[in-house]
Amino acid sequence: MELLLHGKVRLTGRLLPAKLMLLPILILATPLHLHAESYSRKIALSSKNISAPVDIHGQVTNKNGEPVAGVNVTIVGTSKGTITDEKGNFQIQAAEGAVLVFSYVGYQTTKITLGASSTVNVTLLKSENAMNEVVVTALGIGRQKRALGYSQEQIKGVELTQSNAPNVINALSGKMAGVNITSPNGVDGGSTRIIIGGNNTITGDNQPLIIIDGMPMDNTIPAAAQDVTAPKDWGSAINLINPQDIEDMSVLKGPAAAALYGGRGANGVILITTKKGAQRKGLGVDYNFGYKVVQPYRYIKMQNEYGAGGMVSLDAPQYQTDASGNPMLTDGWEQMFVNQKTGSGPFGVAVTDQVSWTGSGVSWGHKMDGTKITWWDGTTKADVPQPDNVKSYYQNGSQTTHNVAISGGNDWGTLRASYTRADNNSIIPNSKYNQNSFNVGTAMKLSKRVNVQVNASYFTNVYQNAPSLGNTEGTLQSNLVYAYSRNYRGAADIGNYKLADGSRNSFTGFPWYGNGSAQYLYWNTYEHNETVTRRKLIGSAQMNYEATDFLNLMVRASVDANNNEDLTVNSPTDATGTVGGTYGHGLVRDIANNYDWLATLHKDNIFKDISAKWSVGGTFYKRSMYGISGTNSPSAYANPYLTYFANYAGSTQTSQIPSESWYDKELNSVYSFLNLSYKNYLYLDITARNDWSSTLPKTQWSYFFPSFSASYIFTDALHIDNSVLSFGKIRAAWAEGAVDVPPYIVNTVYSSASFAGQPTSSLPSALPAINYKPQVNKTADFGVTLGFLQNRINLDYRYYRGRATQQLLNSPLPISSGVSSIIINTGVLENSGMEMILRARIVDQKNFKWDASLNMSNNKNRLLSLTEGANRVDMANIWGGNGNYISAVVGHEFGTIMGYDYVYDSKTHKPLLQDEAMLMQNFGVSAATAAQMKGTMYQSSSTIVPIGNATPKFRGGITNTFTFGKGISVSTLIDWKIGGQIWSGTYASMMQQGTAPETLKERDGGGLAYTTPDGTSTKWGVVLPGVYSDGTVNTNVVHYYYKYMQYGVWSSGPNGNNWIHSTGVLNDTWYKLRELSVNYVIPANIVKKTKAFQALSVSLVGRDLFYLYSSLPDHINPEGSNGAGNAQGIEFASLPGVRSFGLQLRASF
Repeated sequence: MELLLHGKVRLTGRLLPAKLMLLPILILATPLHLHAESYSRKIALSSKNISAPVDIHGQVTNKNGEPVAGVNVTIVGTSKGTITDEKGNFQIQAAEGAVLVFSYVGYQTTKITLGASSTVNVTLLKSENAMNEVVVTALGIGRQKRALGYSQEQIKGVELTQSNAPNVINALSGKMAGVNITSPNGVDGGSTRIIIGGNNTITGDNQPLIIIDGMPMDNTIPAAAQDVTAPKDWGSAINLINPQDIEDMSVLKGPAAAALYGGRGANGVILITTKKGAQRKGLGVDYNFGYKVVQPYRYIKMQNEYGAGGMVSLDAPQYQTDASGNPMLTDGWEQMFVNQKTGSGPFGVAVTDQVSWTGSGVSWGHKMDGTKITWWDGTTKADVPQPDNVKSYYQNGSQTTHNVAISGGNDWGTLRASYTRADNNSIIPNSKYNQNSFNVGTAMKLSKRVNVQVNASYFTNVYQNAPSLGNTEGTLQSNLVYAYSRNYRGAADIGNYKLADGSRNSFTGFPWYGNGSAQYLYWNTYEHNETVTRRKLIGSAQMNYEATDFLNLMVRASVDANNNEDLTVNSPTDATGTVGGTYGHGLVRDIANNYDWLATLHKDNIFKDISAKWSVGGTFYKRSMYGISGTNSPSAYANPYLTYFANYAGSTQTSQIPSESWYDKELNSVYSFLNLSYKNYLYLDITARNDWSSTLPKTQWSYFFPSFSASYIFTDALHIDNSVLSFGKIRAAWAEGAVDVPPYIVNTVYSSASFAGQPTSSLPSALPAINYKPQVNKTADFGVTLGFLQNRINLDYRYYRGRATQQLLNSPLPISSGVSSIIINTGVLENSGMEMILRARIVDQKNFKWDASLNMSNNKNRLLSLTEGANRVDMANIWGGNGNYISAVVGHEFGTIMGYDYVYDSKTHKPLLQDEAMLMQNFGVSAATAAQMKGTMYQSSSTIVPIGNATPKFRGGITNTFTFGKGISVSTLIDWKIGGQIWSGTYASMMQQGTAPETLKERDGGGLAYTTPDGTSTKWGVVLPGVYSDGTVNTNVVHYYYKYMQYGVWSSGPNGNNWIHSTGVLNDTWYKLRELSVNYVIPANIVKKTKAFQALSVSLVGRDLFYLYSSLPDHINPEGSNGAGNAQGIEFASLPGVRSFGLQLRASF
């Protein structure tokens, strides 16, 4: 093949078809005023006069000749667009050959190719129903929505970009029924948990499969983000996907919808289609600019009257004094004891037997009334409230985004290429990331019967110091809740973290050390640095061949290649740069390849009124991962400040810890499906798929997936008058699926270590699965779709019910076996629920339109059974068994909160207090002392019991869009969660430590009459509600101390008793203004005057603005869950709630 340009340039290609090689040149030819002709193996480019864009104007009317206002008029392949005015008139700049698209709710979309005339008048016809639209289904196949026997929802790419959400999945929040989104830390770059419907597995992954242009993308949430005690959340792969490159996103709900993806689609599927350009004259250039400010605003509310100390003193709290008798700052832990020598508290009982373990931030001390006291650093300061000492640590975050896209196309194909740069600064100091995204998409028609699509995206993301999830005492924000008293002065106390010689300031005398690191908050923020760099390539190449008018062949090859690097550098703490430093470096290579083929036979009216489509295909999937890492934290570096593995002092290195990991997985599949239709109102789909997974035992690695679905358009079949009921469809589906396991679960994997300098290997504590079978899911799905009043009102309802059996779980074994447990098939998990979507055009006037959409869902997950002798599976716990558990419990909803509770009276159901005999036994006190202590202590359960459940009763959202004349639209989104509970460690800690506002009541004289041990009369008294074992109601007035000490955090309590956790269980219902946007498309006549642009628009977007209602006290973050895994329902020291305000500018050239 040769390319001739005026006889002077020659390009020869022998490996690829001419059209494939020259598509970019052919697209570029148009703006260069060149014309392409092909002959033999040559393509000649010659000069051609191309018309410049001109003003196109006209009117849009309905079939009665009445003008239609508010019609969207866009140019294919560009972001240019306008809307018709109240008279149906429009004006837009476009060149000859451009394709105009006219779309409006309730009317059929119309496309017009421009000729030489500058006047275009269009008549829109009423659409029978939105159900006639073609949507994307499994394997990327487009089908009419009316034909589907399962639930499917779709969202356009423009809606994703306008939402200003942290990622494309968060943009779905509140917009789709039954699609539940959880972001544990609520800031950009973090992991996002996606659940469609409910949970199908107890310990496995419940997230849907994500497909990008036919390639399955791994979106596994990192283990650190699933662990409720992990410090960092680096986000999942979906964060890398650029919303600007997405054409549309389709959500397939239920096993029947996703049956063709086998076990990987058991939790539903999200199909993402990227942009590929469109036919147009010349090249189009689109530029998008986005900027947003992320503002932390929902800070934890604390009291600002009382400072440190006084924790267990029943007398009025006093300042400690120095040798001269001057008042000095009180250390809360120093005043934990009434008698410092004996370590005892009230009644001579050890404090640790009366108090659940607390942080150093206890604030039961002296009133912050301005008294001059000696501060911890030796200076004299007025002891005054510090209302901003928590919020002072945070900052406003921001993100700037630039996107440039070039697109074009002609009869031979289309091409789009884009580049996006995003720079993000977190609300946490020294936390930021930047991302570069490259995307190319093309569709080529190589011949009359052969077309090719190629898509590729490459991302680089450099993330420095991801915010902590806030769930352990060692994380930075937990210090703000747990370690610092209300006197703490923020950066004024410890902001000077580095001395002049570069060493770490030790802050000698600092009283709020928490677990030994609270004084180093700012040092750890700026001198402990971890950077994760991600490089990802995902792409596919697909060829379709129309062999005959009834036979289509498709082949596709896809790749998802990842290269991740983790670099940790903690600065040395001394002036020499040799002591206290840490260096770690890890690399992971993860590559997945996916190959598909599909042959489809299709024939209309194969029999009378019956049409059929039959397809058969197959998939080969292979994934390989290799990782290597090491850490180097010696007692001293040999070379100051240098970070490399060999940098250690001495003759041997004992602290370098290398680690290596790898795995491979293969999955082979064949599948077939049959689509039948009768008179276009009765549809039947049958699918069958068989998988062979390398991760299962050879005797079990083959498993089968059948599914059936049907839909019946009864309004068409029964010829129902459509003046009221415009459309009616009922549908039903059933599917059976199976799920394989991660690599090597069925193998015995030894652990390697060393002892006395010699390598060792040890058996795992749990035996691997023996004769393991795949988990089996069976689900039935029913639905109805109704349209009223010419489809101005549409209702869709879905009900589903399924069971997942043969779960892969650990079953305990006796100690005599030498192992702790064995992995077996056990457990039946039931999943049922309903989803409802209501859409309506409420107002339809010439210059004002109001569209609304309401969605609501309810899901019930219940564990029906486990292996004999077991009644629960623990999914996670906080503080290693000293805190709460999130479990699946037989007979209970998924996500049961387990912990220690009160013991309740069987008759009155009131909590039982310890009587005098129990106090004598538990605390070893005399009868006289027990009589004084009566009414101070509750009885607690001997084992952990269900104390709450995280599963909500309902979720939903309502969207309103108001469209005005002159190109202005306003959209709002309110979403909600009704029911469900969390255990809030933040709340329990604050109540126990005296930092919660609720703890002011008695201290400010709002309690009952109480006389302190030193004889002072006060209003500090309380009566703990409850009864004694004999049924007597408690009436004993005691110090308020005993009311708040009931808020247990750690489990361990007095003499084998346990502190009560149920006091920290809170109802978590909320309603939120999720999104508010104002969009303005600048009229074409104004844009024309610029002589530089073809289209301009601007949007103002507010996201996560505020909660209309929250049942949680003290501004605790309702969405501040610890972790993004299956274990939802634990919160401790979560980040403050954030909201963002954004500006988006879009321009077309």
